[in-house]
Amino acid sequence: MEILLLEALGIGAVLGLLLGLTGAGGSLVALPLLLSLHLPLRDAIGVSLGAVAITALIGAVPRARQGLVAWRPVLLLAIAGLPGNVAGQWLGRQIPEAVLILGFCALVLWTAWRMWRSSNLPREGSGPLRSAPLVAIGLGVGLFSGLMGVGGGFLVVPALLAFTPLSMLAATATSMAVIALVSGGGFLFYLSGAQPSLPLLAGLALGGAAGVLGGNALAQRLGGRTLQRLFALMLVAVSLSLAAQKLLGGH
Repeated sequence: MEILLLEALGIGAVLGLLLGLTGAGGSLVALPLLLSLHLPLRDAIGVSLGAVAITALIGAVPRARQGLVAWRPVLLLAIAGLPGNVAGQWLGRQIPEAVLILGFCALVLWTAWRMWRSSNLPREGSGPLRSAPLVAIGLGVGLFSGLMGVGGGFLVVPALLAFTPLSMLAATATSMAVIALVSGGGFLFYLSGAQPSLPLLAGLALGGAAGVLGGNALAQRLGGRTLQRLFALMLVAVSLSLAAQKLLGGH
């Protein structure tokens, strides 16, 4: 039990740090780490949703107090994302685990490529807020969140930069608020049919709180290009290690 709690604290801290720094990506690392604890895939997805939701909420509150959270995009993305999450969890029960793992690995590799490529792009949005694209992105975020236990920040942040006038710092803050709502709703849906380990959830929440608050502080000091590229390389390593672990029999 103590070992499980320590492992959960470590996973939560990594998840929170990445979420605080980039507004995305923590859950892409959390799911493979939870699978390394030999949780069934669907339980790992459900627990990941809970950890991501709590961590994102803790990270979003101080950013909201600074006035960095844009609430209209939050509502548009979250309202569309919640039904998408339910649909994703239902769909996940119909798809074989190996297919989900391959899909997750492909998603992580695509995210890594996007983050590496976008490290050279301007880090500020332009133009007016466009509601329709945000609703469509919200549906996609919810679907991916329910299907694979990811928060969806890797979709939310680029969407906010493309379809709103928000700065990068405001986009990451707004992304955390969206993730907290969408993943939180998905976690409640998961709880309706499961009883996850309380020490595991507690460890993830405590580690995530420490990590995200540290990530929030670092995000306002570090340059973005090096951070994004290091994160992209880490995602590639995560994807390859997960594929080897689950698909080549290395449990």
